[in-house]
Formats: sequence, structure tokens, C-alpha cells
Amino acid sequence: MIPLLRSPETLSAFGESASDGVDTAMELLAHRHRRSVLQYLEDGDGSATLTELAVEIAAREAATDPNAISDHGDVSARDRRSARISLHHTHIPKLAAADVIDYESETETVTLAERGRTLLERDDAIRGLGNVE
Repeated sequence: MIPLLRSPETLSAFGESASDGVDTAMELLAHRHRRSVLQYLEDGDGSATLTELAVEIAAREAATDPNAISDHGDVSARDRRSARISLHHTHIPKLAAADVIDYESETETVTLAERGRTLLERDDAIRGLGNVE
């Protein structure tokens, strides 16, 4: 049976070898939620809670902005919960396994690591190639 998803443990920290590094970087950048997490951390102070990231992801998916009355804008609790589950079970473990973020499970705090900044530079380079979103 062919596995549908690669487990985070199969991801190498990019930079170990040229081909492994490129493959890992491309896989990490392949999903918009992982790109959004990294960009949110970079644009902020480099650290955020899982809840803050879930709100940001859900807001981006709904194409809404948080407003002054509510930090959640028009994003439903269901959408925030869905984003949080996806981050917790899939995206945060993949990013942490590749050493691009640090995740503190007790406080549910995600911090951008130096490798994450390097990965964002690669993302910028890819976007510079043309009409890539």
C-alpha cells in the first residue's frame, strides 16, 4: 500500500544535501497554510500561539480581515477550529520536524527558527520566477 501522506519524520532538515534540501523545501512550501504560518511569524515578532495562527489561517481562507470589534472578523468558530486542527496535526509537526520552527507544546507557542527565515527566502525566490502565488 502506498502511503497517502509522508510522515513528518521522513522529512529531512533542508541543507543536509543539495537534493534533499530542495525536495524538503519544496514540500514545506507546497501548502499555503505552511507558507502563511511562516509569513505571519516573519511579519510579526517571530512568535505566535497556535490559536493566533489558526485565526490568521481561517481569516485568509475566508478572505476577511480582523476588525476593531473582534479579532476574529467574520471567521466562524468552525473555520477557526478546522484551521487549528490542521495546523496542530499536520502543518506545525512538518515545519518543526524540518527545524524551520520551534514548537513549545505546553504553551502552544510557535517560534520562527533561522531555517524558517531561509525557507522564506527560497519562497521569495520562487515567487520572483513569475506568476506564482
